[in-house]
Amino acid sequence: MLRRIYPALLLLAVGFVQAAEQVPAFMKPEVLEAAVAIQLTEEQQPLFRSAVGTFVDERMKAINKLMRRNNQTGVPRKIKSRTNSLLKKMDEEMAGFLTEEQMPAYENYREKLKANLWGM
Repeated sequence: MLRRIYPALLLLAVGFVQAAEQVPAFMKPEVLEAAVAIQLTEEQQPLFRSAVGTFVDERMKAINKLMRRNNQTGVPRKIKSRTNSLLKKMDEEMAGFLTEEQMPAYENYREKLKANLWGM
């Protein structure tokens, strides 16, 4: 009986590991903690969510576009380049509503998000 249960438990464990790995970068605990540390006001929260949402959506569109093209070279480099330009765009949006005091915490958030995007 154990011989039948063991493979099932192993598959279940692998499924949990894979599910944990599939958590989006912006939902990782260290990234969420960094977001909380910014201490957004109620008025800033929807603006922040919108800016991060736009970044995530545009990055996924860019990655999908690159993947649809056949015979491309340097795809990881192109993804990284596009991500960096989208991060700069998000920085500009954030600078429009974050206070000077919040910017260091936002920069920490940005670095944690960026590190989780590339598994650094």
